[in-house]
Amino acid sequence: MKTRIITALGILAFIIPALYYGEWLLLALISFIIIFGGMEFLGLAPHAGSWPFLIQPLVILSTFTTIFCPYEGLTIAILGCWMLIFLAVPVFFEHFDANDALVCIAYLSFFYIFASSFMMIYDANPLYIWLIIIATYCCDTAAYFTGFLMGRHKLNPRISPKKTIEGSVGGWLLGALCSFIFAYFCIPDMMLWEMVAAAALLPFSGQIGDLAFSAIKRCLGIKDFSNILPGHGGVLDRLDSLIFNFICFRLILAVILL
Repeated sequence: MKTRIITALGILAFIIPALYYGEWLLLALISFIIIFGGMEFLGLAPHAGSWPFLIQPLVILSTFTTIFCPYEGLTIAILGCWMLIFLAVPVFFEHFDANDALVCIAYLSFFYIFASSFMMIYDANPLYIWLIIIATYCCDTAAYFTGFLMGRHKLNPRISPKKTIEGSVGGWLLGALCSFIFAYFCIPDMMLWEMVAAAALLPFSGQIGDLAFSAIKRCLGIKDFSNILPGHGGVLDRLDSLIFNFICFRLILAVILL
């Protein structure tokens, strides 16, 4: 528990200045997620351990070039070209097959959508980022304690044996309440229906994200994606719910801006 708390404080010491000051600190935060989260994601590929040396750096580079393309009109074209390149790599290398190529394409697409959603939301209003974080982690914390104190009925034992329906409901209620209160008092430019929509959706999508990434780990027979964050596992172990919520909130924001 002590290690977990120390690591959590270190994470906050990195995240809070990045969100407050933005600019290069924010880019450093996004880059950290893309690189180390990407290494965890790519490590799931069937033959990742025997890939040619340049493949992993190339995949990560492809993600950076797509996310930070200075010409918006070229982004989809660049994304498509990188997909074609990875599909073609198995033609030339024996230890990189079609399954490996699909993992690379999934990583590129997934992290491109996540990072571009993050930047779009931050540019619209940095407080939206805090709204997402509050909805996610208030839900996560409340689900843990409600499940511990009141949990009786298993939520999905096939994927996560310890999670309960009571914990899920308790997490959703507190996540929705806390995020709505934060939006109501701290983000005055949000309309009431927007606050309600965000407060209702984010705790739910965050829990689905948590279960979705748990399903990946259970399928592969691993406990954590890595041990880069002592006491917390890997980057993806910490971001599973947030990744889902950033993408879902981008949909809410897109509707708001219509």
